Amino acid sequence: MSLSRYIYSIEQLNSMEKCEWLTDREKAIFNLFYRRGWQIEAIAAEMDVSRGTINNAVSYTHLRAHETVL
Repeated sequence: MSLSRYIYSIEQLNSMEKCEWLTDREKAIFNLFYRRGWQIEAIAAEMDVSRGTINNAVSYTHLRAHETVL
């Protein structure tokens, strides 16, 4: 299953990135996925974890960070 890209404004991304609920690792994944446009497979290889781990982190990051935008 592939996650579709979410489209956010720069202001929304800045707000989401500052979410206090995100760990440093989740912020790193957020940066690579949303700001740099990396694929899940590339992030997993870079961080030496499974694709599923990154997929879960991207989903969780989206949900947690999105709460700050509302």
